[in-house]
Amino acid sequence: MIKEKYMNEIKKILITGAAGTIGSHLTDIMLEAGYEVHGIDNLSYGSMDNLNQAINHPNFTFFKDDVEFLYRSDARFHQYDVIYHFASLKKVWDGSIASTTVMTSNFKMTQQVITKAYSENSRSSILIFASTSDIYGNSKTFKEDDDITMGPPTNERYSYALSKWHSEQYILNYIKEKNLQSAIIRIFGCASPRSNKYWSGGHIPYFVTLALNNEDINIHGDGLQTRSISHSSDIAQGFKQAYDNFDKIKGTITNLGTNQQTTVKYVAEYIVNKTKSKSKINYIPSQEVFGDYKEILIRFANTEKSEKLLNYTRKYNTEQVIDNIIKGFSN
Repeated sequence: MIKEKYMNEIKKILITGAAGTIGSHLTDIMLEAGYEVHGIDNLSYGSMDNLNQAINHPNFTFFKDDVEFLYRSDARFHQYDVIYHFASLKKVWDGSIASTTVMTSNFKMTQQVITKAYSENSRSSILIFASTSDIYGNSKTFKEDDDITMGPPTNERYSYALSKWHSEQYILNYIKEKNLQSAIIRIFGCASPRSNKYWSGGHIPYFVTLALNNEDINIHGDGLQTRSISHSSDIAQGFKQAYDNFDKIKGTITNLGTNQQTTVKYVAEYIVNKTKSKSKINYIPSQEVFGDYKEILIRFANTEKSEKLLNYTRKYNTEQVIDNIIKGFSN
């Protein structure tokens, strides 16, 4: 654990992507714990509604700006003890964002938060970097120290995973070469009523939105591919535990998520039944959507490390996550 004396010195935290689903939950958690929190978000994915609880808190300050231009934001005037970096352009599959933009913007953001965190002349900030389980591809174990196999670069859908993998290596190099105080967290699927209701929020919030509107739900492939979905508040609590136990994970990669697997088909059927929706479930061949992208057939979070080092636990199972989102989206 971080020494009590050091903990008592901690006053100020910067959360990038603070209006997103995980960032906003973490903002609430850290404010409740007594920290001063600054949030930055350009609101391209996040929403100020997610910060309703935080916005009037005396210890919260919000900056609407792009993280890749952090040097121009008012946040540049502040010294932070901890920086959580969640802001990111999302995975590409519908053509709405250029793959080159995803790769360049995500790396520029990483460079900016490292520049903000690292100081040669004074005590550096702790940087906790949010990465993605997409890096694992079709892994069998999802262990943090396993070899990673990426698909062919001819398929642009790998752009998001590669942007995160590149940032991970850059951070690890900075840790080794300049003693950057940092740790990397790979996030597996998560959602909450604060999630974006469209594709960028993940398949569960998107399916719930469609079901509540009695619109067809399209599944890529046969729907038997498994995913692991936990509640975003559980993930956010894990990020707080990552800071509380930073000395145990400094310089390493750690997973957060759930090892409960549910098929995409099961989730769609569960949502349709729970909402009493008239939505039809359609199955579209994956190749029509993703081309030669090798569909990830099995995904679960291997949380052995986080459970051991962070005492990481989950309050919600996947069905409870879905129920919570249905309730939230119905209000």
